[in-house]
Amino acid sequence: MANSLEKIIVSIKKLKPKNINEAQTKDWLIRPFFEVLGWDFSNPEDVVPEDDDIAGKRTDYCFYVNEIPKMLVEAKSLSNSLSDNKMIIEKLNYCANRGISLLILTNGDTYKIYYSELKGIGKDKLLQEFTLSDKFDEDVIEKLSKKSFEKDLLLNYSRNISLFTTIKKATENLFQSGDKKFIRIINESVKEILGHKFGEDDIEMALKQFTLHINSDLHETVYASDTSEENTDEGKNWTVENQFRDGKWNESFEQYKKLREELKIAKLDFSENPTKRYISLLVDTKSFCQICGLKSGLKIWVDLDFAELSEEESLRVRDVSKIGHWGMGDVECFVDNGVELDWIVSLINKSYKKLTSN
Repeated sequence: MANSLEKIIVSIKKLKPKNINEAQTKDWLIRPFFEVLGWDFSNPEDVVPEDDDIAGKRTDYCFYVNEIPKMLVEAKSLSNSLSDNKMIIEKLNYCANRGISLLILTNGDTYKIYYSELKGIGKDKLLQEFTLSDKFDEDVIEKLSKKSFEKDLLLNYSRNISLFTTIKKATENLFQSGDKKFIRIINESVKEILGHKFGEDDIEMALKQFTLHINSDLHETVYASDTSEENTDEGKNWTVENQFRDGKWNESFEQYKKLREELKIAKLDFSENPTKRYISLLVDTKSFCQICGLKSGLKIWVDLDFAELSEEESLRVRDVSKIGHWGMGDVECFVDNGVELDWIVSLINKSYKKLTSN
């Protein structure tokens, strides 16, 4: 795919000074792009141009899988900024009328992916975008492939984003509201932990400091749920690089290498055992930590009980002892790309010492 995309990128750079029109943009840039992704423009079961409804409303292309419309594409000329909110609203309304959730707005260089179920109007429904002539993420482009649409990966991803962001906002609103019933529920839980309650004003003040981190990374929300037979990968020899899309997730891969180096500096003697889901850090054959590579950072499980953590440590982690998760440890942590690693090194070291002291 990379070589074919490079040809399109070269064409974009040559055509930009020529002020080509919409029809030329379709033929020379947009159609070749989607053909690279497996869509057959000569097959009406794949792509239907000017596919209108009974009211005569239409977009430039409708993409089908098994006779079901999955995505609408609105094409503009290469020089178009794609910023006309009135046009975006009109095309999203057409999506809603046809029961199609996904809209692509493109000028052959920039591709904007809209999900009609997101809250808001027009531009608010933008899910993701990329520009071929600039730095782009191949994982985002892969979402638009026919193979991806056959498994509804982009649709599932979009639904998860909508679900997670809505619940996140609703929960944060609850934190900020100072709802007395909610505060009392918190206080009852506090009493179970400490044996006494806090003042309601203290709890209300603390709740207003809370924000939620929702990890909606593609690695987990889409590809991890793809359990079709061709994706079982039985017998594959996994490498550390595989955890980071063969090194394509460069920032999180660098974060992992930095973490590994700092663990070595802290005199942890371990080996790495990469699997499909995570990298296990081992002493002999026993694991004390598992690390899952995500695009935005590292998800880490350490083999500690929640009760073994300090108060400060417990604020940074999640107790997953009673919920399903990939790693074998009961304490789950998330480390964003580029942040300092001192606290997570200390936590992993605690798990390491627990194992090696036994």
